[in-house]
Amino acid sequence: MNVADLSLHHVVVFNSVAKTLNMSKSAKELLVTQSAVSQTIKDLETKFSVKLFLRKNRRLYLTEEGKEFYYYTKKIFDILEEAKLCLENFNTLKKGRVSIGASMTIGNYLLPEFIVKFKQTYPDIDLSLFIANSSEVIEKLRTSEIDLALIEGLPYTNDKSIKIIRFAKDKLTFICSPQHKFASQQKVTLKELLKEQFIMRERGSGTRQIIEAELAKLGAHVKVAYEFNNPEAIKNAVSCNLGISALSELIIKNELQMGMLKEIPITNIKIYRWFYMMRINSYNKAQTIFENYLLETFKNQSK
Repeated sequence: MNVADLSLHHVVVFNSVAKTLNMSKSAKELLVTQSAVSQTIKDLETKFSVKLFLRKNRRLYLTEEGKEFYYYTKKIFDILEEAKLCLENFNTLKKGRVSIGASMTIGNYLLPEFIVKFKQTYPDIDLSLFIANSSEVIEKLRTSEIDLALIEGLPYTNDKSIKIIRFAKDKLTFICSPQHKFASQQKVTLKELLKEQFIMRERGSGTRQIIEAELAKLGAHVKVAYEFNNPEAIKNAVSCNLGISALSELIIKNELQMGMLKEIPITNIKIYRWFYMMRINSYNKAQTIFENYLLETFKNQSK
């Protein structure tokens, strides 16, 4: 048995039935007879000796095998859609769609203003944005659910198909509440800092990985008292004097200006990190336009 045993016709018919769970509706959708749909499903199940659907009380249900195969047929349709866009883009240079995955800091605080400017220049390029922690975003890229990943810190990957380009620099700042004792001190030592309760992002967060890695170089480890998966929650918790933290200057610049948070004057520790763009080679011209615009916008920070 080889790949030729599975035809595109099989995939199209199965995907439709799996989506509607109704052979009559699928027949109308595909402009064929219901018996033709039923026969195609039967041929598929017979050829591969697998049961894809169950019928109970005059209703269709996907088996576990059917659910697994449905997942792959959806991926096939996504690839076909990308192939169609590839052909269309040859004639529509400034039109298309780009799916972006971004870590929390980049997605919530760096991209909004950038996207406004990009859309003013390229109004016919549609953008979709998925925001999560860095590890989740990278996984979305690996499974081809997004075109580009924008993350904090240098990712580890041995996947040679993924290209990694740094595009902007960021500073992480230690912060406390105005009511905290550090707020009135001229300087704070690392020893003093480590005695405090830390509020950190969840594991898998690029921000947390970088903070822990930089402190580990100094032989230091913080006491993590609270974990939050949202930078806004961390800011609020620090403001209420629940503990101290370290966040990107992008996130806290307004609160520092308004006096709602205070920068901890920690001596001899400065933590900088890079923001990285990750992509898998693509012929999507809209994606290339987005990448070039991003690199051009932040080119002074990428050196």
